[in-house]
Amino acid sequence: MGRSSLLAARLAAESSGLSLHDILHARRGRHASASARALAMYLAHVGLGEPMGRVALDFRRHRSTVAHACRRIEEHREDHGCDGWITTLEQRLRRATEAGHGE
Repeated sequence: MGRSSLLAARLAAESSGLSLHDILHARRGRHASASARALAMYLAHVGLGEPMGRVALDFRRHRSTVAHACRRIEEHREDHGCDGWITTLEQRLRRATEAGHGE
């Protein structure tokens, strides 16, 4: 798994109260796991600029699944007013990558 995707998965797990295993599991799992995984894929792609194809490989998903996850998170940002929360997660993730954490 690439460093960016792993950092995004760790942050999504931490922020959702799930284990990293839940986020990275090959099966869809519970709704909470799938939602947190979508967030992790979004953070890796949008927050850190990783190509969708790379994110798909890292999370063992199809590229279309990553695209769908990104759309879901974008819609969630608009519909549920959690834009500030996701922006904060993006900033934390960028700071972590700039500081060299997770290597």
